[in-house]
Amino acid sequence: MSSKYDIEALNDLGSLDETGKPVKSRLKDVKSALSIFQGLLKADEKSAVNRARVDAMFDGANPYSQSQLNASGQGLKTNLNFGEAQRLLDVSLSAYVDLYSSLEKLVEVKGTLGDPSEMGYFEDVVSEEITHLLRSWPEFHSNYLRLCTTFIKHGVAFSYFDNPDEWRFKVGSFADILIPRQTPANENCIDVAVGRRKYLLHELFAFIKNPEAATKVGWDVEEVKRVILKNASTSSKRTVGGSYSASYEWEELQKELKNNDIYEGHQNPSVAVLHFWVREMDGSVSHYISAEESPKNFMYQKMNRYDKPEQAYVLFTYGTGSNGTYHSIRGLGHRIFNHVQTSNRLRCQMVDGAMLGSAVMIQPESQRALDELGFTYYGAYAVLSPNVNIIEKASPNLSTAVQPALNDISNQLAMNTDTVSTYGSQQSSPYRNQMQVVADMDVQTRLSGASLNLFYASWNRLLKEIVRRIVTSNKIDPDLRDFYTRCEMRGVPIEFVKSLDLERTKAVRSIGNGSYANRLVALRELQAISGSFDEVGRKNLTRDIVSTRVGHDLADRYAPNLAEDRQTVDNKIAFLENQQLSEGDPIPVISTEMHGAHLQVHTPALMQLIEQLNAGAADPVQALPALQAYYQHIGETLQQVAGDAASEGMIGEVKQVLQFAEEMINNTSKQVQKIQRDAAQRQGEGQGEPSDGGQMQNKLQEHQLKMQMAREKANLDIELKKAKFEQEQAMRDAENVLKMQQGMS
Repeated sequence: MSSKYDIEALNDLGSLDETGKPVKSRLKDVKSALSIFQGLLKADEKSAVNRARVDAMFDGANPYSQSQLNASGQGLKTNLNFGEAQRLLDVSLSAYVDLYSSLEKLVEVKGTLGDPSEMGYFEDVVSEEITHLLRSWPEFHSNYLRLCTTFIKHGVAFSYFDNPDEWRFKVGSFADILIPRQTPANENCIDVAVGRRKYLLHELFAFIKNPEAATKVGWDVEEVKRVILKNASTSSKRTVGGSYSASYEWEELQKELKNNDIYEGHQNPSVAVLHFWVREMDGSVSHYISAEESPKNFMYQKMNRYDKPEQAYVLFTYGTGSNGTYHSIRGLGHRIFNHVQTSNRLRCQMVDGAMLGSAVMIQPESQRALDELGFTYYGAYAVLSPNVNIIEKASPNLSTAVQPALNDISNQLAMNTDTVSTYGSQQSSPYRNQMQVVADMDVQTRLSGASLNLFYASWNRLLKEIVRRIVTSNKIDPDLRDFYTRCEMRGVPIEFVKSLDLERTKAVRSIGNGSYANRLVALRELQAISGSFDEVGRKNLTRDIVSTRVGHDLADRYAPNLAEDRQTVDNKIAFLENQQLSEGDPIPVISTEMHGAHLQVHTPALMQLIEQLNAGAADPVQALPALQAYYQHIGETLQQVAGDAASEGMIGEVKQVLQFAEEMINNTSKQVQKIQRDAAQRQGEGQGEPSDGGQMQNKLQEHQLKMQMAREKANLDIELKKAKFEQEQAMRDAENVLKMQQGMS
């Protein structure tokens, strides 16, 4: 429900002026801003208490108030939190962690400039380097975890940028970001959002370190100085000639902040700062920053700073809520609170019952007997003092009294929570087939799909804004300089990065929706149809399978993500074997060889020989032994890789080449036989007509000479292409080295 404090707070936001026209700035001054903050804070008091109770449950708070138990004489009653809520949170959080950790690239970008043949490579490089930039940021992992944790626990999480020029985001909850309570769950409907943040003194000083530049972008340098001086802890006020001087004090404090900003910043208390993001009448968002206590002016203000709200903040919502507003959305904590509290109390009661059932009940006959009560041990025996009686009692049946209730509560929790559980029914059964496993995983992840899709929608907007800030920021940031240097070293020009199509930037989605088991099943299904993929698709699939099993850090060990395949000793051996095979010398196949590498070298050489024969550039008589040698050697090598699932695509291609070779061998054999018959016939005719023999011999020699010239020309063309490629590669390497040296300098 809406609060009167909520409504009163929004009264300080303007909309129309006296003439009925939209106001340029809806926020009048810092006094109005502070009034808005106090109204929103007052309206959120009850919700803040409920969020604190939920957080306490996850943090291990006991189900009963220990002070109340002590006051009522029940101080010895079992009062434990058994951690059920945290376990449910860990299970749910694991899916979102997998979304981040299972990906090699977090973001996908699209270019607008450059040669279409190079566009794909440029986009991959930029995506990889942006991912590297994010993961190299020390706070990225912790911020992501906090974002997901808040999103799951409370249903709404905020990511925001407290610095207009900063690409690194912050994370908060409703305790850190205040918005009107009746705001529809749509960022474009938020009239005002107030962020609460504490800064150390050296962090505030960093904003105005260059006063001229700070003033130009919207900072009130004098107000920032005043706030810093007000909150600086000093042993005594600095004086000039025995009188206090604010300017002198600032000068001295500035020196300390510059010389030892970490020490000076941390020895002083943090400053409570408010961020105001106000949606103007034209849809743009203005950004204001002020001190929380006794501000005289805004420390920072920039009208129409952002074109749309998501450039300032992005909200992550766990659902749509009961009435479509942000404050009606409930997270995991709210859904399980009553169940977990009841479960903890039942378990405490069960422990008390077990302790009571296992204890000996003694009834003294008098107060004196109670005072004199004692045990005397004689070996394995114990003797009670006189005037006491042992009370016979039946032990409570906890399995029938408490366990059914606990089981029912556990079932309710399983149905009411949006989690991806790694534990299904009958997981240990040896009779479960693959279809049953897939069906169970489908049931377990059915509920999680909606939440994951909502998360991805917001995560996509956040990454898009991060990329926009990386591309458009003019701030001298060492991490950004390294980013651009790495892109240039890999051949991507800065102009390409600056011209990215930001609207087509999107987050890369994880295979399996956060489930390792689902990802394995999906990859297995893709592997079954990989024969229809092209070479790039098959390599990507192999890369994904390896990465899933061993992680991205070790994937290069088995399936390197390179433009060209890496060369091995077997590659060199295969090239040497090609020389012998081309001369018709048979070579045996050794079982310990890397047969896949050999096929990749031998098969193109065989195809080249076939093409030369088809073009008439090879002598059939000399080429036939080479054809037969290649055919036999490749066929034997192919037998060695038979049954290898990873080589299925290559096996099909090699078999097709062998079919061409077989046809060419048959045709060439017939051609050679004809040549031999013609030669024998000419030789026979030459015995009777010696005058014509010399002429026929000349024609044969002329034919052989033409064939030799054709072969030499073909070989020369190959060598020229190879030399050209090596020269171009050397030039590219030299350019990259030069760029690297320039970047280091």
